[in-house]
Formats: sequence, C-alpha cells, structure tokens
Amino acid sequence: MPRQVRAAMIFNGHKPEDIDHIDEETFAEICVMYGDGVLGGKAAYQAITPITTALFNYIRDPKSGDFRSEQLFPWINEYEIDPDSQPDKEQIVNNQLLVFMSQAPGFDMGRFNGSSNARS
Repeated sequence: MPRQVRAAMIFNGHKPEDIDHIDEETFAEICVMYGDGVLGGKAAYQAITPITTALFNYIRDPKSGDFRSEQLFPWINEYEIDPDSQPDKEQIVNNQLLVFMSQAPGFDMGRFNGSSNARS
C-alpha cells in the first residue's frame, strides 16, 4: 500500500523529497485514508451520499426520524472533523438560540454581552 500512496501523491503534484519528509505516523494515516477511499474517492462519496440518504429517507418508517448522511457514512467525517475542536452540545444549542434570537426585530447583542449601551 505505501508504494501506491506514494505514487498517488507524486501523481497529484507532491515532490518526492516532500513525501520523504513526512513522519511515519502521518504517512500511515494517509495510507489508511487512501485505503478507505477518502483520498481519491471523495467525488464518488459526494455523488453517492445525497442519493443514498434520499433513498433511506424514502424507505424509512414514517414514524422514525430522518436519516442524515453522517449517520449513514460516519467514518467519512473522521478525516475532516477534529472531535477535539468541536463545540459541545450545550455550545451548539446556545449558538443556535443566539442565531434564532438575532433574527428578531430590535435585537440588541448588548443585552447579552454586558455592554454599557444596552437598553433597560
């Protein structure tokens, strides 16, 4: 596998000397991503995901919730989303609430951040 990955990286424009400077752990992760089809197969994933998600939602029980692509292909996001940098659920809810409230006429952020120009 490493030879195929190295050849693919050179084909995609990387210089051999740059590839030689990649540490072993990173190169191993690149090999896994290549083997999983994430590298080189992203276009196929992007083409199949909406169709598969729509099909699963079409055949699902009407009483069950909608399927999301993250549920059907959870491993894809492992490479793009760093779980350590993701906000926790409370932060997500707070941000969504703030976005919702900011749509209200006369919304003033000063009421929420302790600004002295906030109205009483």
